[in-house]
Amino acid sequence: MTNHDTQVFGITEAAAFLGAHEQTVRRLARRGAIPSFKVGKDWRFRKEALMRWSEEQQRARAGRCSVLVVDDEEKICKALVRVVERFGCRARQALTGAKGLDLVAHDAPDVILLDLVMPDMNGPQFLAELRKTHPALPVVIVTGHPDSELMHEASQYAPVMLLAKPVEPELLERTVRSVLGEKLTSVQARGASDE
Repeated sequence: MTNHDTQVFGITEAAAFLGAHEQTVRRLARRGAIPSFKVGKDWRFRKEALMRWSEEQQRARAGRCSVLVVDDEEKICKALVRVVERFGCRARQALTGAKGLDLVAHDAPDVILLDLVMPDMNGPQFLAELRKTHPALPVVIVTGHPDSELMHEASQYAPVMLLAKPVEPELLERTVRSVLGEKLTSVQARGASDE
């Protein structure tokens, strides 16, 4: 084995190699999320292991699941986006049904979190339009009106699931994970437990 094959970096070199901030690399090392070892008080990184790790991260990001949140209440959108991103999915939001349909047309998500009661287009109207182009796209209805006539109308546009507001983050995560199944990789699952 040549010296080049076993090249070892310190924090500064590893950060430069990965194009990351030194504190980020140090935090990843402390959590055991990046291949590293300690010599005294300093972290060390083998170049070959960093290359493999970086390639795995890129593959995981490329195959990352996508969730679209459609809700007219911005605070709720932002809260749902934060929860979804915490367990490894890419999340986008739309404050109107029309904007949601536009986002789906340009880059269809793996699952949609949909409010039922919105001023421009209610949940069933959104679903009627969505099913014309995406008949099997999973939708989780997140609503404060689970027993309403709108929910009855929406259920005709399967596949749909229901979560009543306010929804607990753990229940939302379990629901999205059950819908996405294999699309959530083990790398994403590990990332969620590290947060």
